[in-house]
Amino acid sequence: MRNSDAADTDRRRVLAQFLRDRRERLAPAAVGLATGRRRRAKGLLREEVAQAAGIGVTWYTWLEQARTVTPSPRAVDGLARALRLDAAERAHLFRLARPDLEPASAINLVRELPAPLQRALAGLSPHPAYAVNAMWDVIGWNAPAVRLFGDFARFPAERRNILWLLFCEPDWGRLFVAIEAIRDSAVAQFRATTARLAADPGFLHFVKALGQASPDFQALWHRRDVREPAALHKDLAHPKLGRLSLDYATFRPDGIEDVRFTIYMPADARTKKALSARTA
Repeated sequence: MRNSDAADTDRRRVLAQFLRDRRERLAPAAVGLATGRRRRAKGLLREEVAQAAGIGVTWYTWLEQARTVTPSPRAVDGLARALRLDAAERAHLFRLARPDLEPASAINLVRELPAPLQRALAGLSPHPAYAVNAMWDVIGWNAPAVRLFGDFARFPAERRNILWLLFCEPDWGRLFVAIEAIRDSAVAQFRATTARLAADPGFLHFVKALGQASPDFQALWHRRDVREPAALHKDLAHPKLGRLSLDYATFRPDGIEDVRFTIYMPADARTKKALSARTA
């Protein structure tokens, strides 16, 4: 089997799993269907989803069986409506079902941040900032980020990853307040942002290794939740600086593919003072 064929097979398998998962989550009552005592099906039936989406049962069954079929954009949109998907889940469904509708781009993970962008990170001081690639590997950071999160350089490159740190690095687990909610959100965002890497061997190896190292990650990954990144807030219980309240936002610099900067800013006067004193 050619590499492209194998990648397409993996993509269709992920699509099938996503459809089954969302169908089984949706309660019949939520879509106005009456349920009797004898109904044993978990969630909706395939026939019910197909009817609500306006497509044939056979076609929908083939999608859940990961067969080689190409649903029209209208059919995919109908499935999104039938399964009550939110905006992030709908976008994820389209990436899996019709990747040809997105501009083709090669999967080329950036392993090292170019010098001008590293200088840009340094220039964001006193705000802690770091850069990640498409797989959330940390490939650049500034001095305030080291003071806040610890020295990224002490981790081997294959473990210098936001997901790996959140689930497998004890210091990070203690650093973030509400760590369980943060992990839950991170996994859902990771799934959304890495959809086109679903068949990449390096990505698959990473997910498998992290699942073996962390049962908590494994459980969240199998939920197949999808969430788009957004500007958010985090509270930290820093071992030296105490309780910190931080807002953060992400952006993609021009001129380089699949790199994202994350910048943290103090959300209150106490945090601003603590960070300023530390950097003075």
